[in-house]
Amino acid sequence: MIQTDDAAKRALLLLLFFAVPWAIPACAQKLGSQTGNEATFLETKVPEFEVHNQTLVDGLWKLARGPAPFGFGFEKVLKAKLSDPDVSEPSLNLQLKNKTVREILDALCQADTRYAWSMDGATVDLFPRVVVNDRAYLLNRKLARFELKNATDIQNGLLAIARQLPPPIEQIAQAQAGGDDPYPPEPWTVTFENLTVRQVVNRLAAHGGPCAVWIFGGAKDFRAFGFFNTYLCSKRPPAWAPKLVEPGGKPR
Repeated sequence: MIQTDDAAKRALLLLLFFAVPWAIPACAQKLGSQTGNEATFLETKVPEFEVHNQTLVDGLWKLARGPAPFGFGFEKVLKAKLSDPDVSEPSLNLQLKNKTVREILDALCQADTRYAWSMDGATVDLFPRVVVNDRAYLLNRKLARFELKNATDIQNGLLAIARQLPPPIEQIAQAQAGGDDPYPPEPWTVTFENLTVRQVVNRLAAHGGPCAVWIFGGAKDFRAFGFFNTYLCSKRPPAWAPKLVEPGGKPR
């Protein structure tokens, strides 16, 4: 079930997602990356890419805003308890020239072997390698059929996931800062079949706008998603979303 009424946990999650400078473990070798018409950006060459004493997610944000913008999902290593200390994150240093987006993703993942990346349509997913074969891990769980009716907010989709997953009941929350990211005002009704929760979340995020980004984190006893719509894949934001929403909820 979605739990968003616990003020203390919510405040801590906001701190985790937005006050800490994007603390996330780095990554490993790519897993099962797919290419196709939607993922041609992977072969785009980036003239210069640098990260200096920055985390993996810092590098990922920078790459996603480069010559070939793309959307991504990032799954933090979950703490055992929300009250536990934050996971220590390594600082990465890379200086690459004339490399493709694919090669840079590989390089980021070679900088720390805890993470892997894969493609789902046009979305890049980064996740801890330790969860790859864990069927009980929330994002790996399968939905034989997922139905969404008249959705006008991303939380409608998260509620539907929690309600339609078979037992055990899952706790999911949405972390917010500076108000919700805009979502198309027209009610959205859609049905997906045989997708993982990760794939469904990718589609929920993408419906909010081009190059949408989501981050999953928190702890095993309290997990939450943060969503950001950058609109970098389009020349201008949709009419229903005139402002570009930056990480941390700052419009520009």
